Amino acid sequence: MSFGLAVPRLAVLPLLAALLLAPPARADDALADLVETVSASVVNLHTAGTRQPTSAWDAMFGGARRWDSLGSGFVVDAARGLVVTNAHVVGDATEILVMDHRGRVLDARLVGADRGIDLAVVQVPGLDLPAVELGSSWGLRVGEDVFAVGNPYGHGHSVTRGILSARARSLGRDEFDLFLQTDAAINPGNSGGPLFDARGRVVGVNTAIDGRGESLGFAMPVELVRGALPLLLEGKPVVPGFTGVRLEDVRGGGLRVARVYEGSPAHRAGLQDGDLITRVDDRPIYGRAGWVESLGMAFPGSRRRLGLERAGGALQAEIALVERAAWASAVAGPVAAIDPLYVVVQALAPDDADRLGVASGVRVVEARRGSVFRRDDVLLEVNGLPLTSVEAADAVGNDVLRRRALDAIVVRGGGTVRIANRW
Repeated sequence: MSFGLAVPRLAVLPLLAALLLAPPARADDALADLVETVSASVVNLHTAGTRQPTSAWDAMFGGARRWDSLGSGFVVDAARGLVVTNAHVVGDATEILVMDHRGRVLDARLVGADRGIDLAVVQVPGLDLPAVELGSSWGLRVGEDVFAVGNPYGHGHSVTRGILSARARSLGRDEFDLFLQTDAAINPGNSGGPLFDARGRVVGVNTAIDGRGESLGFAMPVELVRGALPLLLEGKPVVPGFTGVRLEDVRGGGLRVARVYEGSPAHRAGLQDGDLITRVDDRPIYGRAGWVESLGMAFPGSRRRLGLERAGGALQAEIALVERAAWASAVAGPVAAIDPLYVVVQALAPDDADRLGVASGVRVVEARRGSVFRRDDVLLEVNGLPLTSVEAADAVGNDVLRRRALDAIVVRGGGTVRIANRW
């Protein structure tokens, strides 16, 4: 006896045929749907301006020259029509045009830009495009899928796919030298465009390529965008937060505090020479790369919780980051003029002395017209007289006037040079 549902044999045949002939579901369909959704938030940028001649030769042959540039950007505030891109895309542009995915072209105006971090914000009235979702690069693992949307070589909205190849890459910049590396194809015109994770959230801003090889693209982490955006909108400088410690790698993990600079955030937080830093917030720190990645995206005013080991015991300290220039100015003390040299100098901050490998010196904070020195030169010695503090400025100036000669040892551009002059 059978209690199953009786199905006529002929009715089964169309069902089997439909199953056999139906196209298989493709894994790439989900990505295509995602790209279609997020592309509406990506725009192409065309910028133009005029470059003034920088030499008599340029002025003689052509004078001011018009330039133009291509780039990409993405909407971060739909209501206000705010678009993030790279600062090197907009530069000193006098004309900024934005084209959306439908081919519509609109005028834009620059709201804020900072070349140090290479980020800019433009506003596009009447843009009416959805904003992207900002994700996080913290949880993104090397090997995970990513994709870029941009305007390579002016071809318009183009999509490239790859993986996260590496984290915390250095490109030799002075500040914010922290990049995600991807093998998703990045080309001129992609600059300023978004790097998305597999869920369609922005994890980086495509910024640079390495022309020596293929598939070497670099994106700044989205955490930098989050921190810099309010500063750019307010017209404030975008500078990295300063902790005030000199660190040494430790075999086996962690970072040893080699020196805590007086008056710095680390000093106020109670850190001591010899402390072992093992964590930043909830993230283990195994070496300098982890420290740079954890603190390199923190701005003045940010707070970080440090896990420490001291004398075999575990401690915690909360550190409030500040602007380094303000701290350095405070600890370096007053300035002094050396009129015969046409300069104003200030004592060298202790972290600069460590970095340059000198015991002391004075930094040129102002170089007046007629001076043989430059701003940020570090004067170590003049006519055999060591400049250990600004108090030596008068003696040095008097000696130069008396001898009518100058023989100075100067740290400039990372190297030591000798500058001599007589009159």
